[in-house]
Amino acid sequence: ESLPDANRAAVAPYKDRIARNEFALVVVDTLPVQIEQMKEGLSLAQVGQRPFEMGYKTMYALKTIKDGKAPPADPTYTSLDVCTPANVDTCISK
Repeated sequence: ESLPDANRAAVAPYKDRIARNEFALVVVDTLPVQIEQMKEGLSLAQVGQRPFEMGYKTMYALKTIKDGKAPPADPTYTSLDVCTPANVDTCISK
């Protein structure tokens, strides 16, 4: 059994309670399989990091330091994708 199937099996008994907002399942990450399970009604919200943005900002900071400029302020924040059933088709930044 795959991990997505195991998650689906573990959460499925709570699907009706999730739909009635009696049970809040919030998932950390926005991988395609997790978004698909949200569309199936198996979670109410998902919050995902933006790894491309993290890498980009890291390389930009290193280049800035290499060029002899002051490093960026610490900490450097990256955005998050916050997905709900209402915005599930448009919530992930490209």
